[in-house]
Amino acid sequence: MRSRRLLFPVLVNVVLASLATTAASDPKLAEKPYKDGLRFEQDGQWKEAEAAYSQAIELNPDSALYHLRRARVRLSVGDAPHALDDATAATHLDPNNGEAFQLLGNIDTQLKTPSRAVADYTRAIELGVTNAAIFNARAAAHFALGENDAALADYTTGIKLRLDNPEPIRLRGDVYVALQRYNEAIDDYDQSISLKAENPDAFLGRGFCRGQLGDFGRAIQDFDHVLAVRPQDAKALTLRGTARFRLDENDLAIADFTEALKITPQEVYLYLARSAVYVKLERHAEALRDREEAVRLAPNSAEVYLARGGSYHQLGMHDKGLADRSKAIELNPNIPEAWFARGSAYYLLGDYAKAQSDIAEALRLRPDYQEAAEVMAKTEERLKEAKNVAPPPVVPTEPPRAPVVQPPAPQAPPRPAPAPPPVVIPAPERPKATGTSAQQHEARGRSFTQAGKYSEAIEELTAAIQAKPDLATAYNARGYVYLLKRDYEHALADFNDAIRLKPDYANAFQNRAIAQKALDKSAANR
Repeated sequence: MRSRRLLFPVLVNVVLASLATTAASDPKLAEKPYKDGLRFEQDGQWKEAEAAYSQAIELNPDSALYHLRRARVRLSVGDAPHALDDATAATHLDPNNGEAFQLLGNIDTQLKTPSRAVADYTRAIELGVTNAAIFNARAAAHFALGENDAALADYTTGIKLRLDNPEPIRLRGDVYVALQRYNEAIDDYDQSISLKAENPDAFLGRGFCRGQLGDFGRAIQDFDHVLAVRPQDAKALTLRGTARFRLDENDLAIADFTEALKITPQEVYLYLARSAVYVKLERHAEALRDREEAVRLAPNSAEVYLARGGSYHQLGMHDKGLADRSKAIELNPNIPEAWFARGSAYYLLGDYAKAQSDIAEALRLRPDYQEAAEVMAKTEERLKEAKNVAPPPVVPTEPPRAPVVQPPAPQAPPRPAPAPPPVVIPAPERPKATGTSAQQHEARGRSFTQAGKYSEAIEELTAAIQAKPDLATAYNARGYVYLLKRDYEHALADFNDAIRLKPDYANAFQNRAIAQKALDKSAANR
């Protein structure tokens, strides 16, 4: 029930209207305007439909159906508040009407009250509404609340109820992104794209995941696809620029960030990102201009002062650089990079005691800060030398370079995703292997799959499994190739292995269901 919404006034109005029109009420007469409303609604004549349903309600105010129909029309024209009144009245007139509670959930979603939407969808499901749409809708509400596990469960149920809909599969990929389960997200994006080739959101999500896994070249290919369809997509430009920055394609990165700024000129991250490329190219004056603009746009952000302070030091304006780094610490004293940056500046200027104090704080906040530990060792060595010999103050001949502040990562893609709703970052460094890794074989296999080279794909994915027998994503990927080849028995075997290795592997469960259905159909046709 919806007592939390203080719906008493609504119900009073319904009752009063009913009392006031008792003499005029005539359910039989109400049928004609109701049928007129259905006809208008079918033709997309929303105002006429609303007027007809209103007339029907005047003649029969106790009809939950009439309130429900008018609620749908009002929601269709963007009048969510009045649609809410009608749908709520319908649930009170008919408390067991699951369709009315589902509509309430849809209205709550439009009103951006996801917790109420979850409650309404749950009540509708309890009343027997169990279609794919309601599970997908509740999943989106859970995701909006950050309840990712619940969102995964609902999307998986909705997908099983309708296997040919690419959108919920893509949206489940967005949930995997939020959980940083990038390989599973890629599986979902691949499946969504296979069902709908022109699917820029799925390409965008997959490109992001590939970037997170360090596969920047293929990430750029995905972003290229997005931009071919949506050339003004600032997010795709930003992510492609970041991937190009990681590949040292610096001029192209600058071009992407510049183009994105034309679309979103108030985006602070873009100024910081472009300035980082300028720093790499030692174009420090241009970097400073971008960072000054970032400070203007976000004067309460510690990160922008930290970045601008680095530019000041690079250009020899050390007083301004120290002032900016002190401002960053004032705004957020919990950023170890800010303490290290100021400590490094003090070291650069020969003030080793202050350098020691700041770097010690950086190490306290981040004990594994290797670069800070190295500069601390040099600082302590200088202090020790100063105790033994008192030389005139000089600038150290081999000071550490002032740290280059990279752009901060934006928040996750993009919820209907997404995180969604993130920038492309390199994978953690691993020890160099003497041969091709399982992940590399898997990546090649996926590339061959997309190119339609199924034999080569199976060969690479088999090599991945041989190199790492517990790699569930490789089994799932190979099973998917067998599925495309209509080799359903081998596909089922691989999907079973993927599920055995990862019992919560939703995409493998989905693929297994598709393979089993296809195998059964094939057997029936023999």
